[in-house]
Amino acid sequence: MFRKKLRESLTARIFFITALILFGAAAITFGLIAWATPITYTAAVNNDLTQQADALAEKLSKTSLADCGPLLDKFIRSSGAEVILTDSDGQLVHTGSKLSDPSLYEDETSPASSGARETSSVTWSASTLEDKDAAVTVTMSGQDTIAAAVKFASEEDEYFLYVTPRIQAENLAIQALTEMAPLLFLVLLIFSVLCALIYSRYITRPIVRLSDIAEKMAELDFNWECRESRQDELGKLGQSLNQMARRLSHALTKLEAANQALLGEVERERKLDKERMTFFSAASHELKTPVTILKGQLSGMLEGIDVYRDRDKYLLRSLQVTGRMEKLIQEMLSISKMESGKEVLKQEALDLPSLLHKQLALHQELLSLHGQHLETHFSSNVTVTGDPSFLGKAVGNLLSNAILYSPEGSRIRVWCGKGLHGPAFSIENTGVHIQEEALPHLFEAFYREEGSRNRSTGGSGLGLYLVRIILKRHQASCTIENTNEGVRATVCFPG
Repeated sequence: MFRKKLRESLTARIFFITALILFGAAAITFGLIAWATPITYTAAVNNDLTQQADALAEKLSKTSLADCGPLLDKFIRSSGAEVILTDSDGQLVHTGSKLSDPSLYEDETSPASSGARETSSVTWSASTLEDKDAAVTVTMSGQDTIAAAVKFASEEDEYFLYVTPRIQAENLAIQALTEMAPLLFLVLLIFSVLCALIYSRYITRPIVRLSDIAEKMAELDFNWECRESRQDELGKLGQSLNQMARRLSHALTKLEAANQALLGEVERERKLDKERMTFFSAASHELKTPVTILKGQLSGMLEGIDVYRDRDKYLLRSLQVTGRMEKLIQEMLSISKMESGKEVLKQEALDLPSLLHKQLALHQELLSLHGQHLETHFSSNVTVTGDPSFLGKAVGNLLSNAILYSPEGSRIRVWCGKGLHGPAFSIENTGVHIQEEALPHLFEAFYREEGSRNRSTGGSGLGLYLVRIILKRHQASCTIENTNEGVRATVCFPG
């Protein structure tokens, strides 16, 4: 569990490493103090004692051997050291000092003696003094001993003063440190843990926040903002993440919009492909029937079978069939050019009433042939922008449908003026109605209301399909609806 936490959490790793470093540094510091304290203390005591021994030697040189006891006692009390005075032969000298009684320093193998001078043997690690004018350090009984040459007043012989410090404080310091070690260990541990906890949280808190932000970015969630106010590298990283998120969000929005547009384009292309397939299938069927009729008539005339012996009659019928085929093919070619965009439309300012008058004049003979009555109502100054040739063809197809699908003696009403959203015109033929379920399909290619391909009641079925394509290229729309008296087609242009 602990290893898993260390692997998965940066905070835990920094906490553990920081606590370990702090505790290790504190332990090393404690060890160095425990090791260096005795050495430092001994050196300090020796330096101080050397200075005191020099001062004592100078005072002794101004007094006699018999009167030096009080000075030695005072020195021992103030310094807490052991003092030995020997003559030049290395024999202990009795000075009368109570605190420096030579019997205290007698060797266990040497008996004490009485008299003016009692002596005992002393073990030396350095038996001679090279410099007798200054204090030197020798080793005596395993401790650092300070030696000084002394010449008493009224004494010609030279004596030697040995001062040995009582090194007990250093042992007490080590003992005190040893006794404090468990408590000090606990304090250091708590201190290290608290410092590591604060330090790790301070260091990793922004990193954790940045990590959470990175996870959100990985899930394409950009509804956030890094609010780091730091001025260091982490603060700059947070600002860079904010900028990157804004750019990614903008790019993703554009990408989604482009993707939706592409999907719409693909869907429209599929729809167009489907319409093309339907169109070509219907066109094949529309061409198959007149070709079969034409082939039968020509074969009958060549073989002179029954009625086909009257060649003039059936040649005329064949010519009529060929004309219908030619018209159908021309309409198909026009539609193909319009759909492919190869047909370039002119953009001219057109007077819509004049365009309607022109088409009505072209259809006047057809109106008279069907005995129909024309009613017009045109407003002035109704202008549109477009190609006069193609718009004239669209108007002509609508007029043809109104005339051909209306009974004899019906009325054809044509209106032109300003609609709700711009210029508009309508063509209404009376005396007929279209089934409601057929209205949405009127602009489909080769569609005829009666649901058959019989030409006795209508044309090729491409007229309204071509009207829709032409008006779409002009950003116009056309709707066909039933009225109380008949059927009305309304065309609206953009304002």
